[in-house]
Amino acid sequence: MCGNILTGSLSVLGCVGAILLAMSFSSLHATETGLDYNWITKEIRKEPYTSGLHFIGFGHRFIRFPNTFQNMQYSTSHHDLLHTRTSDGLPLTLGVSFQYTLILDKVYDLYMNFKLKYEEVLFNVAAHIIANTASNYSAYNFFNDKQTIAYSMQKMLNDYLPGKLFVTVEALQILLVELPRQFEDAILESIAVKQNITRTEKTKANMMVAFQTQIMASQQQANQTIALAEGQAKKILAEQGARAMVVMQNLETQSASYQKIKKALRFGDEDLMEYVWWDTLAEHQESSNFVVGMNPNAFVAT
Repeated sequence: MCGNILTGSLSVLGCVGAILLAMSFSSLHATETGLDYNWITKEIRKEPYTSGLHFIGFGHRFIRFPNTFQNMQYSTSHHDLLHTRTSDGLPLTLGVSFQYTLILDKVYDLYMNFKLKYEEVLFNVAAHIIANTASNYSAYNFFNDKQTIAYSMQKMLNDYLPGKLFVTVEALQILLVELPRQFEDAILESIAVKQNITRTEKTKANMMVAFQTQIMASQQQANQTIALAEGQAKKILAEQGARAMVVMQNLETQSASYQKIKKALRFGDEDLMEYVWWDTLAEHQESSNFVVGMNPNAFVAT
């Protein structure tokens, strides 16, 4: 009987031990970082745990923190738009969102300072920093350079939050800008005027390009015409030069021939001239009849 009691006691102890052992394990998701909290002694270990299954002991549990990007937004849907003024004194309403991450090796300090209400504190502190930063810019800046303003807001947040609230702002967007209606109308009108000026300048530039193209085409055509004229002139000069050369060669040949005739027939200059005259006349009038020793003026053909 005692053996049965002992066996039953051991079984109970084994079951209790198994339960206690199982309760000594706890897991963290891949998107979580945790702090080991001993609810018996009310103590927290400073070193954070990463994702996975961990043996932390009976009476321990994890205080969980996200290790991924978190979003915070000031928008119409949340009824928490930011209200401030521009540097030139105009009332300004802003819708802003930003994404942040916790500094994981500082989650112990985060918990000790704010427990798990750090998001409320972050919301209020970030709203104050964003509104103050916005007041450094004019209304015109919000129409023309929102990206620069958003970058400045992110920088101001990161100058303060990592050391005080142990978070880092990864990105920030300006979602909404509301200014007095009269100012918005004036800005839109000025933008329209600038667009018209830009359009006109582009049209002028396009016309200048077209004119330059026409000038270049005209210059090329003129150069082509000049080149063709010069080529034609050179061609004519070459042809006339060749013809002149032929004439000169013929004259030189005829002169040499007449000189031989003059020498062979012992002609004087006048005789030679008369011979040349009759020879030329005979060459161009093959059907003519000539009477030697008679004056041609006295000859009448019947």
